[in-house]
Amino acid sequence: MIKKVKLEGIPLTEGHSGLYLEVEGKTIKKGLYFALVPVRGFETLLLGKEATSAPTITSRICGLCQITHSIASAKAIEDACNIEVPKEAEVLREVLGLTVRIYNNLLHQITVSEDLFPNKKEQLSFIRQVQKVRKFTGGVLESIGGEIIHSPNVVIGGIRETLPEAVKEGILREAEEVKGELLDSFKTFKEALNSLWKRLGLREDFGSHSLKFFATDKFYCGEEKPSLKDFKFIPPQKLLTEDLKSRASNLFPLYKGEEVETGPRARKALFENYKPKGGVKELHILRGEENIEALNRIIELLEKNTFEGELWNREKPTSDGEKLGIGVHEAPRGTNLHYAKVDKLGKIAYYKIVVPTEINFFAVGRALEGEEAELSELIVRAYDPCIVCSAH
Repeated sequence: MIKKVKLEGIPLTEGHSGLYLEVEGKTIKKGLYFALVPVRGFETLLLGKEATSAPTITSRICGLCQITHSIASAKAIEDACNIEVPKEAEVLREVLGLTVRIYNNLLHQITVSEDLFPNKKEQLSFIRQVQKVRKFTGGVLESIGGEIIHSPNVVIGGIRETLPEAVKEGILREAEEVKGELLDSFKTFKEALNSLWKRLGLREDFGSHSLKFFATDKFYCGEEKPSLKDFKFIPPQKLLTEDLKSRASNLFPLYKGEEVETGPRARKALFENYKPKGGVKELHILRGEENIEALNRIIELLEKNTFEGELWNREKPTSDGEKLGIGVHEAPRGTNLHYAKVDKLGKIAYYKIVVPTEINFFAVGRALEGEEAELSELIVRAYDPCIVCSAH
């Protein structure tokens, strides 16, 4: 007999969300994951605003994914208005994006440490070590972005402020110093993850699915710009039942007609010929590996470039109101997409946002199917969902 289960407020995740499960015995036959936060209406809010304000406004969608929205937004406006960005500014944007990737991923490790460490002293020791690295990333965000949370330095046309050589060298010194902390904390994280799997008797492929992957680049954004026409958005009323039809606040995107997964595993599979083993344990590990790769990439980019010249093309953004600009950024949770049209007065005529957590709602649902209902929250948490972003 199929039993319908509704869970609200999934703990140890960002934002209020819910699960709809159809369960037979102990096994999930159908799973749907959805947002239960209010829609803020950023896409409508932006209409008629000066195009130059888009990175500032969209960064307020979330306090975790702020830089990724600023970058994707700036790139969408620049694409719509044919504005060229100085090469060094794009490099600094990549550094900022990678820094936020580490900053976010480590916060996720802190959040799920509640599951991993039964011993509270061990948990606190792990958190203290992780916070040392997050303190470094916060300093980088402040030095390059202008603020830790909502960066004022990501602007249409580039980066507002230069990066003095002395500041850059200081960042590089700190990066080398925290690398050991990052490696040690990741080792501890993996050991705790293995212990959790052993303790609960979980399969290595627990929470697996057979969906395809979606990503544009390993670190920043690829040359490919996914067309908005490739997405179809299914409203919650088509999928959910009863009161959830009106309470769920996200759309469910299909890419080229298919459910897909985006994020660390997608990037690894599409750009490193990695053969996924499947399951959410793998997702945790790949996210941790991305932290190390991101830090090495930050060091490489800063060592190879100087940023004391002009980093800001101050050309006024204007267009014909018809050309659709596409902005892409590989955010911590996956591919973040902004689409924009700008009129001849420099006002925003159209805006659409597609965020990684939106894309991954289907992936979470598929990963739940075939698993025990009482373990469903472990699967959800592994995707590090940013629910606030999904209901922008």
